[in-house]
Amino acid sequence: MIEINAESNIALITLWAKPEEILQRLPPDVRNMVALASSLYSKDGVNYILADLASRRLRIDLVIVYGPDLTKSGEALIEALRGRCGEWARVPCEVLSQLGVEVLDLRDLYGDEAALAEEIRRRYKPRGPREKIEVALQPPRRTLGSPAPAGWGIVYDTSPRYLWIKVLDYVMTYGGWEAGLKAPIVAQLGVFGAPRREGPGDVRRTCGGAALASGETRPPCLGALVWRHGRYLNAAIYLGDYDVVNVWPRDLADAEEALRSAAAREGLEPGLLTYVMIAHISEESLDLAQGVVEREWRAAYSREVYDPRGNFVLAGDSISHYTPDGVLWRILSADRATLRREAAKLLPEHAFYLGEESAARSILRDRYEQEQWRANG
Repeated sequence: MIEINAESNIALITLWAKPEEILQRLPPDVRNMVALASSLYSKDGVNYILADLASRRLRIDLVIVYGPDLTKSGEALIEALRGRCGEWARVPCEVLSQLGVEVLDLRDLYGDEAALAEEIRRRYKPRGPREKIEVALQPPRRTLGSPAPAGWGIVYDTSPRYLWIKVLDYVMTYGGWEAGLKAPIVAQLGVFGAPRREGPGDVRRTCGGAALASGETRPPCLGALVWRHGRYLNAAIYLGDYDVVNVWPRDLADAEEALRSAAAREGLEPGLLTYVMIAHISEESLDLAQGVVEREWRAAYSREVYDPRGNFVLAGDSISHYTPDGVLWRILSADRATLRREAAKLLPEHAFYLGEESAARSILRDRYEQEQWRANG
């Protein structure tokens, strides 16, 4: 925010445009007719502008909205100053009709600073302060699911239980409402290592297990794909709308067992088991799913899960990429663009770790030792 003339009655709000650049293109006398100039990028930012107008900027009676409205935040501000309360609102809706602040919509004139200057000159009329209104921003409204499609979620774990918790958490965050919550998701289980339980079991009782064991597909199972990568056997199971609260955990266990058996028959090791599905939490199961996630999300996300993509060692001006077996695979430049490129291909937790280490190295420089700064605080 740029504050200029405290006696002015005009606030200039720029959308996706730097206010200092807009001001620089205005004549000096016009710049001095503006109380403040501030940018607005999000609808939530509207709440802070309204609270500021209500309790602090009491001489302002006109807000000019100017710039490309890429996120519709300008539209939200205009509607608010015209007395309409939207889903973004964290200020009490009754405050909107009490403000006494007009709005001038100049979004379509973006780039025409001469027209902007003319409007500022014409509407510059300093006045006394309005009545102060104390406004406390309310917390965001808590709702299940996402208001817009978020695309395919990708989650990974080596524990079937924690993978299940991550799937539930994702669906409750980004699912769309349709007789419960539904979200497209790719759930990957790292099956590397020793079997988790004894005995073959009846893996054909679930559609995923049956698809891997015998190629049989039954609704909502759409099919399965098995492939070899080096010494590992991997599988992907494709499902339609699937109950991930009550049915999928059993299916996951059966498919894991079927993959282990298939790998053993081929003289291979089990690798990745992937589910591609429309994960569904029914309305009747929401309370159960919420309870599971609330109890166990910290354990699910705080445990270290080894990324099957390997690991990175930062040293000097380079990063060394090692395979899961500890074999040096690549040596890369440690510049920011390369780090961003590599992080984009990792598991989220691994990308977060790499970002932390990169930031620590930038700050500590010659004193940096990978992970040692964590112990030293």
